[in-house]
Amino acid sequence: MVPALAGRRRPRGGRAGVATGLATRKHAPVLIDAETGQLTDSREMPWYVSTLLLSQPLHFGDYGGVPMKVIWAELDVLITGLYLWLRRRRSVLGIRRMIALSRSSRRTAAAT
Repeated sequence: MVPALAGRRRPRGGRAGVATGLATRKHAPVLIDAETGQLTDSREMPWYVSTLLLSQPLHFGDYGGVPMKVIWAELDVLITGLYLWLRRRRSVLGIRRMIALSRSSRRTAAAT
């Protein structure tokens, strides 16, 4: 087994090949000889790739484990639901006002 890849395992609840924690997210490109299977070269990732890899937990929600995912899901449902409810309520109230104005203008026109 190639030393750079030894010990990598799938974390619980995570994607294959992605371990948890910032230190375990360090990747190193390796060159393996296809005929012999020997490791021929290994290099460090450029600084900008390392920076991008550090942002992955935030992007995919892999930090904080399951409790953090549950909290974010609840907040998402609460905030989105509240927004949609307020928008619908505002829309319904606007329609009712327009109907009331329409009726009052008809009554005023009929009275004159």
